[in-house]
Amino acid sequence: MKKEFTICLIILFTLCIYNNTSYCFNKNNDFQNVLHINNINDKDIEIEITDMETINSTISLDEIYEVYSIITMDITNTGLDCVELSNINYSIYQGDKKLQTFIQTQNKCLGFVGTLESGERKQIKIGVALEEKNTPLKLVFENLSDIKKEKTIKVLNI
Repeated sequence: MKKEFTICLIILFTLCIYNNTSYCFNKNNDFQNVLHINNINDKDIEIEITDMETINSTISLDEIYEVYSIITMDITNTGLDCVELSNINYSIYQGDKKLQTFIQTQNKCLGFVGTLESGERKQIKIGVALEEKNTPLKLVFENLSDIKKEKTIKVLNI
C-alpha cells in the first residue's frame, strides 16, 4: 500500500512539474496573445530624434500659429515583447507652457500609432505648433501602463 501511494504521489508531482514548465517553454500558447508594455526607462524602447524641421508657415489649430515643427524620431523595441505605441504618452513644452501637437497625413505626421515587435524599428513624426521660434523644446515621454509613472525628458534646441 505504501509503495502504491508513493508511486501515485511521484506521478502527480511529475505531472504538476511537467504542466507548469510546458507553458513556460511553449511560445504558441494562448497566454502570449496579451501585449506586454515595457518601461521606457528600463531601456526596452529606444527613442532617437533624427530630425527637427522648423517650418515658417501659419497653421490653424485652436489658434493660429506662425511657425511649427515636425519632429522625426526612430523608435526601436529592444525588449522581448510587443509594444503598443499608443501607450507612450508624450508632451512638448517651451519653457513651462505645454505646446499643441497635431497630425498631418500629407506629411505622414501620424504620431505614436501601431505596434513594435521585438527588434523592430519604426520612424515616427509628430507635429508641434511653436509659441517662439528660437526657444528650446522639452519632450516628455511617459509609458501610460508603467506602475512607477516615471518620465523620460529630452531637450531639443531649435
